[in-house]
Amino acid sequence: MRRFNYILIGMLLLYMVSACSEADREMFEETAAINFDIPLTSSAITEYRKLDSTLIFREDTMVYSFAFDLELQEREICVPVEITGFASDKDRKYIVEVEEMNGAKAGVHYEPISREQILGKGKTRDSLRIKFYRKDMDQPGQARKLGLRIKSGGDFIEGIEERLFVAVQVSDILEEPSWWKKWIGCFGTFHPIKYREWMKLYGGTGDLTDKYPDWWSAPLELTLILDLKALFEREEFYDGDTRLVIPCTH
Repeated sequence: MRRFNYILIGMLLLYMVSACSEADREMFEETAAINFDIPLTSSAITEYRKLDSTLIFREDTMVYSFAFDLELQEREICVPVEITGFASDKDRKYIVEVEEMNGAKAGVHYEPISREQILGKGKTRDSLRIKFYRKDMDQPGQARKLGLRIKSGGDFIEGIEERLFVAVQVSDILEEPSWWKKWIGCFGTFHPIKYREWMKLYGGTGDLTDKYPDWWSAPLELTLILDLKALFEREEFYDGDTRLVIPCTH
C-alpha cells in the first residue's frame, strides 16, 4: 500500500511539473518578440561577409551593388531576423512595414514585399528575402533604398527597439567598402574608378577586410597596389577635371 502511495505521489508530481513547464512554454511563446539581426560589431560583420562578401554594412543599413556582378539582372538580399522564446512546430507570422526611399518603386526596382511575413516552423532565426532588379539602378546619387520596420502583430510583439529598423540600399554603382578607410593611406580618397581597377587586379570584390597595410601581413596586396599606382601614373583616370592618383608609398 505504501509503495502504491509513493507511485501515486510520484505520478502526481511528474504531471504537475509537466503541466507547469507546458504552461510556461505556452506563455513564453505567446509573448515571443521578433527583431532584425544584422551584424553590428566588426567581428560579426566579418563572419557575415564570409557568406556574402558583396554586402556592406553601415550602422542600420545593408548596402549592395550590382557592379559586383556584371551579368546578374536580379539579386535576392536576405535580411536576418531572430526571435526570443522557443521554436514552434508551425509557421508563425510577423509584420513588416516598408518605406520606399530615393525613388525606389515596387515592381520596378524590387519585388513587392508582403506586410505579413512568415517565420518558418522549427526556427528561431530566419531571413526576410527581398528580390531587387538591376533596371534603373545606375543613376549617380540615386541608390534605391528601402526602410523596413518590424511592428507588433501576427504571432509576435516588437523585440529589441534598436533592432526594429533596417534599411537596404541597392545600386549599380561601386560603393565605398568598410575596409577602405583602413587602407586610405594606400588608395587615397575613395572613388569608384579606383575600386574598379583594384578589383581587376586583385580579383573578386577586392575585399581587404582581414588584411592590414603592412608588408608583414599583406605583401601580395601591397605589391598589387604599387602596380595599381603605376597604372594610374601610366594611364590617365579622371573625375571631371581632377586626375585620380594612388598615393601608396610603401
